Amino acid sequence: MTRAGRRRTGFTLVEVMLVVVIIGIASAVALPTFAKSFRGAKLRTSTRMVLAMHRNAQSKAVLGQEYTALLFDVRKGTVELVEQSGPRKMQDSFFGEIGGSGGGMGSVMSGSDFSGDGGGDGGGGGEAVSSFALRKLEDTVSFESFQGGKEIDELFYVSYYPSGRCEGYTVTLADDEGRRRSVTVDPITGKAKVKDG
Repeated sequence: MTRAGRRRTGFTLVEVMLVVVIIGIASAVALPTFAKSFRGAKLRTSTRMVLAMHRNAQSKAVLGQEYTALLFDVRKGTVELVEQSGPRKMQDSFFGEIGGSGGGMGSVMSGSDFSGDGGGDGGGGGEAVSSFALRKLEDTVSFESFQGGKEIDELFYVSYYPSGRCEGYTVTLADDEGRRRSVTVDPITGKAKVKDG
């Protein structure tokens, strides 16, 4: 076969190097954009978790016609959804003596049962508190401030009512790079709004 009749297959070294250079330039241009989008991801994830817990507490209260609460533990960086009482019973029935011998919120947050009157004789508050969900903030995110609801020793709680209303509150989350996001819940409508900064 003659030299002119042979077909060349494959790529030359110059063509391969040109493609590598083009890929390198495209990566250098795109990398800062990708890095920027990942920077606030943990704060956004934690904000979405707080919003989801709010919606769950509101739904559980309305659908079950019972009083529920969200517990925000600043020290542990957790949010817990608990049942405050059975259907149509008085709200805050299990918060009675906080810090007393009967357990209280600290035992709810640590996962142990609480019996309001110390016994299960069927009187007033003898039922165990039910924890429906416990979620933790992302590693680099913490509670910066909390307004509204009630506070006991860096443990904040907000009551949700069978009518769909709740105690109004604002919780501000911050990450280790100084970014902040606030979640504000309206007490009448129960709608939550997120604000950056």
